[in-house]
Amino acid sequence: MNLLVHKTVYCLPSSNLPPTGAPDTNILLLYLVAETDISLLRTFKRVQSFNSQDVDVLSVVLQPFRRFVTTPHVLAETGNFIDQAPQYRRADLLETYRSFIATQDEVYEDARSLTNRDEFAALGLADTGLSSLSSRFTVITMDFQLTGKIQQAGGSVINFQQVRSQRIHPLG
Repeated sequence: MNLLVHKTVYCLPSSNLPPTGAPDTNILLLYLVAETDISLLRTFKRVQSFNSQDVDVLSVVLQPFRRFVTTPHVLAETGNFIDQAPQYRRADLLETYRSFIATQDEVYEDARSLTNRDEFAALGLADTGLSSLSSRFTVITMDFQLTGKIQQAGGSVINFQQVRSQRIHPLG
């Protein structure tokens, strides 16, 4: 599937993706910052590795999904990162976070079950939770290790870093 954003074409994986996306902590944080105040990309340490083009790529990556799910573990990590945001925008960022939580589904799998999964030692709790969702939902991540584990298990995953590195044929 090719999509156009600011004169650049990006290729996404198969259009046979499950219609629900499950963003990891970094992707969710980037989304929340983009929805709140894109200038935070310059002032909020947790998202300074991103730029405005990454927000465009994120828009393309998220576009095919009708809805999103998350886990309590991803939400907890995201909330902890938001606590590190610049004070002058933290309240607005928290409001965007609150709105996201109110409008998206949360899928719960207890930590005891997740820690018994084979991938727990390699991935940790939050990413193991996402890995467990990948048979039903498309995980959206920047983490190559998580991507590999999901692919090995036959799950659905989009690696944001791979998409952003595959800018194809600038137009115009």
